[in-house]
Amino acid sequence: MRALPTFLFLLLLAGTFLAVSAFARDTILPGEEGISGNQTLVSKNGVFELGFFSPGADIYHFLGVRLTNMPASAGTPTFWFGDRVYISDLPSAALVLFSDRLCITEAGTSCLWSSSVAGDDDGPAPPVSAAAAVLLGNGNFVVRDQANSSRVLWQSFDCPGDTLLPGTRLGLDVATGANVSMTYTTSWNRATLRVDRSRRNGFVLATDELELLHGAFPDWMVSSRDNGSSLVMSYHQSPGTVEYMRLHLGQVSLRSWSNSTGLWVSRWTFPSDCRSGAFFCGSFGACMSAGRCGCVDGFEPSKPDEWQLGYFVSGCSRSLPLSCVGTSGSLMEHGDSFFLLDKLRGLPYSSQNDTAESDADCREACLSKCYCVAYAYEYESGCRLWYNHLYNVSFASRPPYSKVYVRLGSDEFRAKKGMKRIGVVFMVVGLTATACVILILAFLWRYRGGLFTCRNLQVEGSLAVYPYALVKRATRNFSDKLGEGGFGCVFRGTMPGSTVVIAVKRLKGLGHQDKQFRAEVQTLGVIQHTNLVRLLGFCVKGDTRLLVYEYMANGSLDSHIFSKNSDSGSLSWDLRYRIALGIAKGLAYLHEECEDCIIHCDVKPENILLDEDFCVKIADFGMAKLLGREFNSALTTIRGTMGYLAPEWLSGQPITKKADVYSFGIVLLEMISGRRSTQRLKFGSHRYFPLYAAAQLNEGNVMCLLDRSLDGNGSVRELEVTCRVACWCIQDEENERPSMAQVVRMLEGVLNTEIPPVPSSLKNLIEGEDSGTSSEEC
Repeated sequence: MRALPTFLFLLLLAGTFLAVSAFARDTILPGEEGISGNQTLVSKNGVFELGFFSPGADIYHFLGVRLTNMPASAGTPTFWFGDRVYISDLPSAALVLFSDRLCITEAGTSCLWSSSVAGDDDGPAPPVSAAAAVLLGNGNFVVRDQANSSRVLWQSFDCPGDTLLPGTRLGLDVATGANVSMTYTTSWNRATLRVDRSRRNGFVLATDELELLHGAFPDWMVSSRDNGSSLVMSYHQSPGTVEYMRLHLGQVSLRSWSNSTGLWVSRWTFPSDCRSGAFFCGSFGACMSAGRCGCVDGFEPSKPDEWQLGYFVSGCSRSLPLSCVGTSGSLMEHGDSFFLLDKLRGLPYSSQNDTAESDADCREACLSKCYCVAYAYEYESGCRLWYNHLYNVSFASRPPYSKVYVRLGSDEFRAKKGMKRIGVVFMVVGLTATACVILILAFLWRYRGGLFTCRNLQVEGSLAVYPYALVKRATRNFSDKLGEGGFGCVFRGTMPGSTVVIAVKRLKGLGHQDKQFRAEVQTLGVIQHTNLVRLLGFCVKGDTRLLVYEYMANGSLDSHIFSKNSDSGSLSWDLRYRIALGIAKGLAYLHEECEDCIIHCDVKPENILLDEDFCVKIADFGMAKLLGREFNSALTTIRGTMGYLAPEWLSGQPITKKADVYSFGIVLLEMISGRRSTQRLKFGSHRYFPLYAAAQLNEGNVMCLLDRSLDGNGSVRELEVTCRVACWCIQDEENERPSMAQVVRMLEGVLNTEIPPVPSSLKNLIEGEDSGTSSEEC
C-alpha cells in the first residue's frame, strides 16, 4: 500500500512530461491555432524559442527569437523581427500561418503584420502546395514549402532588427533578393547598419539624418564576398561558443558567452574607444581625457557588470529621478536644479534650437519640458536644448572649451526620496538580518563539527582578505604547484565547501610593511577588464604575502605554442588572432583607461593566460608598483624575460608604456611562428628570428613565418597585418612604436598598417650573421 502513492506520483510526472513534450513544438501549419499569449515554439535542438517577449520591464511585447536556458541575470538577447509590432494586450496576441504568410493579430483584429513571400515584387512566385513555419536549430524562423524544404518563402534572418545571429547575411543576398541591414530603433531615434555597396568602406552606420561612422569588418568575420555590386558579410561562430552581433546607436559589437564569468563579453567592438565614436560611452556617459568612460554627476552605470568588462554603450541612469509627474509635462512644486559640465570638447550630439534670448530664459525653457535633460546658452549661437538623452559628452585637454548645464532633481525632492530610501533600507536590513540568522543557525546545525576556519574572512574594498589557514587548506598545504617565476610560485586550490577553483601566488622576498602592501594591493583590486586576470583577494601572515586570483583552466600561452608535449596546432590561426587582439586590448586598458597608467614591464607568453573559453587574460600586471625596488632584480631572474626587454631597459633610459609595446611585438612574432624569438634558426641567412621576420616581411614572404604546425591554414591578409604590427612594435625608438590603442585599431582593420623599416639594431646583426642559406629557407 505504501508503494501506491509513489506509483501515482510517477504516473503524474510522466503525464506532465508528455504534456510538456507535446506542447514544445517547433512548427506552425496553416489552419492551426499557432501560438498565442505566452506560448512559444522551441527548436528541435532546444537552443532557441520563439514567442512574444518584452525587453526588460517594458509593458509592450514583440515577436522574437531568443536563447533558452540562459541565466536571468545574463541579459539574454532577443532577435527581433516582424517590424517590431507593439503588442500591448499579450493574452489576446497570436501568431498564425494563413496559407504561405505569417500574421500577427491582437484581440481578434486583422493582421497587424504579415510576412512577405518571394515574388511579391517580381511577379507571382511558383505555386506552393502547402507551407509550414518552422523554428530551425540556428534560430532562423522560416516559412517553407512542405514538399520541398529547401524552398524558403520567407525567413527571419532577412529581418534581423538590432541583433544578428551567426549565419545571417548582411548586404544583398542574391539567392533571396533581400538587401539585409540591421536597425536599432528607439522612441526618439533610428540607426541602420548596412554594407557599403560603394566598397569604399566595409559598412556604414547612419541615422535618418546623418552618417554616424563607417568602418571595416575584421577579415575573420567576413566569410563570403559577392563579385557583383555589393559586399555580403556573413560570420560563423567558433565551435562550442554562443555568439551574436549587436547594434547599438553608434556602435556595433560581436559578443560571446563566457562560462567563466557568466556574462556576455565582446570579441570585437567598433569603435573600440570613446575617442573614436560619439556614442561609445552611451547616454549620459562621458569620455574622459584619458580615453576612459565615466558617468556625469548625478548618474551611475546602467549595467555595472558590462562597464567592468569595458562595454559602456548601455550608458548611465539617473541616481534620482526628476521631479516631473506623469507624461503631461507638469512639474512638482519644487523644481529641478542644474549641474554645470564645463571644459567640454564641443557640444553634445543632437541639440534643439530654442528662441530664448538669455541664459535665464533658456533655463526656464528647459524646466518647462519634462523631457528636456540639458541646456546651453551662448550669446552667438543662442539657446540649445537636449531632449531625453545626452550623447557625445567629451572632455577636452586644452581650450577651446564648451559648457552644458545638465538637469538634476531638486535638493528637497532628493531629501524626500532619501527618507523613503532610509525606510526601505531599514526594512530590507531587518528582513536580511532575520534571514541571515536563520541561515547561520541552519548552517551551524548542519556543519556543527567545527568549520570555524573561515571565521576571520574580511573584505577590504573590492577584495577579500583570506586567513592564512584557509588558503593553506584550499591549496592542500601548497602542494599543487602550477608554476614558478621571479615573482614567486603559483599554486592551484579549491575553496573549502565549494567548487570554486583559485590560483594562489606566493610572492618572494617582500620587505613591505603590512599597511603599505594592503594599500598597493587595493589599487590592483579595482582594475577589472575582460582581458585581465581578476584579483579576488590577498593574505598577509608575517613576511608571507599571498595573492588569490581566478583560475585559468587552459593555462598560459607558452604551454600551447612552445611545449613539445602539446599540440600547438590546437591554437588555430583564428584563435591566435583573437588572442593577439585580446592582449592588445588588455594592455591598452592598463596604459590609457586606468586612473593611473600601469606599465606591465613583463609582457611574455608565460604571463598571458587562457580561461576555459580560450579568452585571453593578462597576469602579473601591477607587479612593478607592488614590488617597488625589488622589481628589477626579480625581473631579470625570470626565464626568457631578457628576450622581451626593450632597448631602453638595457641602456638605462626611463621606462615608459612603450616598453610594453616592444614586448608585445616580440610575443606577436612568437605566436605567429610557434618558436621562441631567442631561439637561433637552423636555416637561413638571418639566425635571429625577429630579424628574419622583418626581412621576410619586406620581401613579401609572410607565409614563411607561419607556425608549420598550422599547415598553412591562416588568413594571408591577417598574417601580413600581424607581422607589420609586430615589426612596428619592436622599433628601436619609442616614438616610432605605436600606442597599444593604435595596435588595437590596426588589428581590427580600422587603421591602415604600412610596412615598417627594419630596426637599426637588427640591421647591425646582419654583419655577424652567416650568409649561407639552406634549402629549408623560404
